[in-house]
Amino acid sequence: VNLDKRLVRLIKVIGALADAGGIRACLVGGFVRDVFLKIRNFDIDIIVEKDGIKFSSLIRNVLKGELLAHSRFGTAVINFEDFKIDVATFRKEKYPYPGSLPVVAEGCLGDDLARRDFSINAMAASINKNDFGFVFDYFSGLADLKRKQLRVLHNKSFVDDPLRILR
Repeated sequence: VNLDKRLVRLIKVIGALADAGGIRACLVGGFVRDVFLKIRNFDIDIIVEKDGIKFSSLIRNVLKGELLAHSRFGTAVINFEDFKIDVATFRKEKYPYPGSLPVVAEGCLGDDLARRDFSINAMAASINKNDFGFVFDYFSGLADLKRKQLRVLHNKSFVDDPLRILR
């Protein structure tokens, strides 16, 4: 895959920070999908096994970017040059009622991928040095991409979050 050299350097810097902290870190969702579709994307989505906000602060300190944290969801956004880096903690979520904001709890990589909307958005790629680029594809998103099939992961996907229909 031919990615922008600045983008690859940035991903490797973030991966090295994760390695230094003993943290599993992955690119996830639409970013991974777009790599396979050969679509340029400077909106980087990263999930980590530990505190995503704390990890975002490390990234910001190294890159000198702007940070906006969302403690309720364990997420943060870093703006750096022309990149937008979203960082989230591995999580699972429940929706108390249709259309409500989710109640977030700590989870594992599988939990995080299972909460997503479509199989093609439920893939993750490691940015840790020991398995850099390994793709976690528990829901056959890559096969669906090849078939040009859009498959919803669970039957409550649009009930939980009706905005998914617009995405």
